[in-house]
Amino acid sequence: MAESQFGKSFNTELQNVDAKYSWINDMIRARQELVLKYMGILSVSLSRSSNKNDKCLPSYDDVYNFCNLLTDYVSHGHFDLYPKIIELMENVSGRSLSIAHRTMPRIENTTDFVMRFTDKYAEDLNEKKMDSLQKDLSSLGKCLETRFKNEDRLIIALRLVNTLVQG
Repeated sequence: MAESQFGKSFNTELQNVDAKYSWINDMIRARQELVLKYMGILSVSLSRSSNKNDKCLPSYDDVYNFCNLLTDYVSHGHFDLYPKIIELMENVSGRSLSIAHRTMPRIENTTDFVMRFTDKYAEDLNEKKMDSLQKDLSSLGKCLETRFKNEDRLIIALRLVNTLVQG
């Protein structure tokens, strides 16, 4: 997949939700920041120097900072956001939980991948690890796309439940 296709596949424009769910809006902004950092690292790794055989690599600091941002995003979702969303849906409609039961395992699978990525690149970076960065970033992009789609499903389900309660 080309770099421009990655940017199009990430839903960074999920509409903001009601003010009472401002924590979801915070997640949307965090997602946008994560995607921008991802695209920055990816674009450097896809660049080539004047010697066509040499790849340009992002700095170790950039990769380390991206891994920390990625870990923070994933952790915040699992420990703060998803439990809130599921609790709100449980309080209103047991039927909506089928969405959560189908979606959460998919999100958890992406978490496993993200954690392996960050374990590999967050510390002890060396040239050998950096040589596999471009390939791993491509896989990470697909993983994030899956995660974002499933997060969106949870948010859309919450909106529907909210509409039913208000309607």
